Amino acid sequence: MIEAEDILEVMGLRARSVCKKVYPQNRPRASVERLTEFIVVSLPYSESNKTVGEDDDYWLDETVVFEIYVADSRRADNPNEMNTKRMKTLRGNLKALFPIVDDEGRFKIVCPRTVVNGSSDGNGYHYSRVQAKMTTMV
Repeated sequence: MIEAEDILEVMGLRARSVCKKVYPQNRPRASVERLTEFIVVSLPYSESNKTVGEDDDYWLDETVVFEIYVADSRRADNPNEMNTKRMKTLRGNLKALFPIVDDEGRFKIVCPRTVVNGSSDGNGYHYSRVQAKMTTMV
């Protein structure tokens, strides 16, 4: 049986090929160094769509989330300006990773779609949210 932590680990490993700072489930509150970019990989907090199969196993279909954070460009005339080029590059590179398939074939993540293009978090970053469909045999 696959656990949520196993899925987050694979999501994180794949996302690290795009951005070296990746965090599972929640963004960091603070760090010693100011991060210029990072990605948060997360799963839903509850399982919502199970299909019972043979032998009492079941398929689990869920939506997973990749959130890309890019530090605002700090300029005197616009201190909260989004770094659009970097955001576009990271989002494109992340979407190019799909489909994401676990090496052991336990799950696959497909159909990435951008649901937030670039929105300020109010803490010096803009973020983009990419959701995708995950299917696993549990």
